[in-house]
Amino acid sequence: MAPLTAQDLENLLRSATLLTLSGTSEVRLLVLQNQEYRLLVLNGALQSVIDMGQPERLIFPHQTHLLAPLKTLHDGADVLELGLGGGSAMAYARANFPTLQWTCLENSAEVISLYMDYFAPEIFVPHHQILFADALQWLRETPAEQQYDLVLCDLYDRVQQPLIDLCAARVRPGGILMVNWLPHLNAEGGGEQLFMTHPMVRSWQRQVTPVPGFRNLIYQLAKPIK
Repeated sequence: MAPLTAQDLENLLRSATLLTLSGTSEVRLLVLQNQEYRLLVLNGALQSVIDMGQPERLIFPHQTHLLAPLKTLHDGADVLELGLGGGSAMAYARANFPTLQWTCLENSAEVISLYMDYFAPEIFVPHHQILFADALQWLRETPAEQQYDLVLCDLYDRVQQPLIDLCAARVRPGGILMVNWLPHLNAEGGGEQLFMTHPMVRSWQRQVTPVPGFRNLIYQLAKPIK
């Protein structure tokens, strides 16, 4: 089945009812549900949607582009994901690429707790791990030799040069960095300018894919083998 359109997602938000509310006065997290879908909403912004009958299905159109490199990885390849949401990327990988070694960094204990209660699979997957960690701090403090075949930067936040530096440094030669660029959160400069002038990645092969009907721009940055 195809991903949902922007209008589909708006209709889904209107039809869903509240399962639980979590967070603080500054960060409000909602889990909503209708007969088919379960949703995670952060401060009014839809973060993740799971088809309860087909949890491996990609609902957001941008994810079909963001996760396309999974098809090119070898068995047992290492993937680093920044941002958990409702775990839809892991659910897709679990069903379609079961040998991948997957590490997800999430800096919100509330998001992890809601994931465990409402979105996680019934059977534990030992080679999929979720770490409660700030991405910048974790990338700075863990050994630089710990590298990945694919790094997925899918944060609902500003993406600045320090984070790109650290992500790029963790990509193995021949590996790929994927960035979900949200222009409305990165108003001070375009992604094209950042990636073209960025000393860490300006020599990498670069491809940008717009997502029709959405603001997302998906940047694919392939690290040279040498």
